[in-house]
Amino acid sequence: MANKHHDYDAMPTGVNAPTWLQELRVVMVVLAFVLALELIARIIAPVLDFDRENIYAFPEVIKNLEEKADESGNPEVVFFGNSLMLHGLDQELVKQELEKADGPEIETAKVTPVGTAMLDWVYLYRRYFSDENSHPDVLVVGFVSHHIHDQEPIKLRRLSRHFVAKEDLPLLWKTDLKDFHRTTQSVLCNISALEGDQPEHQLGILQTLIADYKAGLNRNNRLVADGKKRKAELASKKNPVPRKSTEPEETYERMKRFIAEARQHGVKIYFIPMPQPEVWDFNPEAQKIIEAEGMTVLDARAIPGMTPEDFSDGYHLGETGKVKFSRWMAGQLKAQLEN
Repeated sequence: MANKHHDYDAMPTGVNAPTWLQELRVVMVVLAFVLALELIARIIAPVLDFDRENIYAFPEVIKNLEEKADESGNPEVVFFGNSLMLHGLDQELVKQELEKADGPEIETAKVTPVGTAMLDWVYLYRRYFSDENSHPDVLVVGFVSHHIHDQEPIKLRRLSRHFVAKEDLPLLWKTDLKDFHRTTQSVLCNISALEGDQPEHQLGILQTLIADYKAGLNRNNRLVADGKKRKAELASKKNPVPRKSTEPEETYERMKRFIAEARQHGVKIYFIPMPQPEVWDFNPEAQKIIEAEGMTVLDARAIPGMTPEDFSDGYHLGETGKVKFSRWMAGQLKAQLEN
């Protein structure tokens, strides 16, 4: 009983509780620590990984393109999209092929952050082109099916940090974020490098502290993917009769907004369904919308001579595939730009 009485006496009371000044000091120390981390995050953000280096270079890339076009008078062509276009197209080879074929001279640039899709492209174009009043003559947009429809999940941290300008946050909330949690997160990611690039910081720390972390992660992902594939194969054997798809119908409101943004500035968009090892289904509804909006589809899904061996990883074009795709692209641009 005495021990219990002693424990009770040791609990905080008006006499031994921390003063407001002591509590304020603790809060200030925590705040200073967080601010220091934020400062470090901002310093290393432009060189955090290849993709961040690519994104932070966009203003300079676009400025250089505009200067070259002003000097030469040639049309500005921006190859736009994600890693499919980043790794799959050789700008210099396209220009060389155009020159060999007596095609038009062009000035080119790539704006191709990896892992992006249509919603990212809507805000990326607004931030780096519209807000700077620097528009190309042509956008060449490479994609596969899921990149362009509205059902593609939003990568909110990256979108809010790197593609949405502060003044466009209300538009994002109105059109794509309907709940308080994600709205709040978008604000935090927009203003904070620590919050916006959090997954990359965590990955960097784990790779530094744990030997072979990335190799183990990749191995685990492969095992999970193989397990899903085996389950799907077993399910198909047990239920050979095709079931009606329960997936939601694909819609394309984001793509319409993207087209409207470019069209109001006189920009022509060529949408390029990209090559893959196996020809994939391009939703005819998407093509109808693109053409109804006055833009063009140039179908690269079945380039003559392209084989699965032309892909480096079963998804991205390798060196031989890049050559074939770039030559095909030069031929398409020649035909389109000379009309």
